[in-house]
Amino acid sequence: MSRTLQAKPATRPAGGKITAASAVFAALRLDILSGTLPPGSRLRIDWLCQSYEATINPVREALNRLTAEGLVELEDQRGFSVASISIEQWREIVRGRCLMESCALREAMRNRTEAWEEGIVLSLYRLSRTPRFLEGDTQRPNPDWEPRHHAFHNALLVTCNSRIILEFCEELRERSDRYRHIASISPQARQTYSAEHNEIADAALDGDADKAVELLTAHYQRTLAVVEAYFEKAS
Repeated sequence: MSRTLQAKPATRPAGGKITAASAVFAALRLDILSGTLPPGSRLRIDWLCQSYEATINPVREALNRLTAEGLVELEDQRGFSVASISIEQWREIVRGRCLMESCALREAMRNRTEAWEEGIVLSLYRLSRTPRFLEGDTQRPNPDWEPRHHAFHNALLVTCNSRIILEFCEELRERSDRYRHIASISPQARQTYSAEHNEIADAALDGDADKAVELLTAHYQRTLAVVEAYFEKAS
């Protein structure tokens, strides 16, 4: 059964046309980050061509780009596979997010504007109206939730006024997606996401930088703890 290439929009070249390789890259990347393709999964070229309705060259180019990002691994004699995950890597990602986003949030609050406040309120509203999972199935994530979750966290930081910092934060956020998928379906998964988001937004809008940073950091640390419990149980 073939997949439809409806992933995160690929970057358009100057001419405005998305290449076949970019479309495969975006769709395959989304499937890896969302956990649809689990860590360690073999990525056979013929299967990918059929599943993503593409020819060999775009698939190989997409795999090479994903290898450069660290999401795909290439081993002699075995070919391509989805990169493995580890608790050490997850801790490093969380540590990086806490350090980077704490600084970015403080700067964003110093540069607050009316548009920044409205962006937080609107993105939080949209997120709160979006179920985390598809109705009746706590193992199937709602595809609309993740983009709105990213939009909320980005809205908090956007007025830090540094494209480079925002890109770093976005990269770390995306690298955390595979681990947060584990956290969302874990038996220890928490049900306090909405309350945590509301508290972070309130502190930011109230201008309490220390509290906002503390809440944001605790938000990430709670997810860290859930994934740590998963690894401990699996070991």
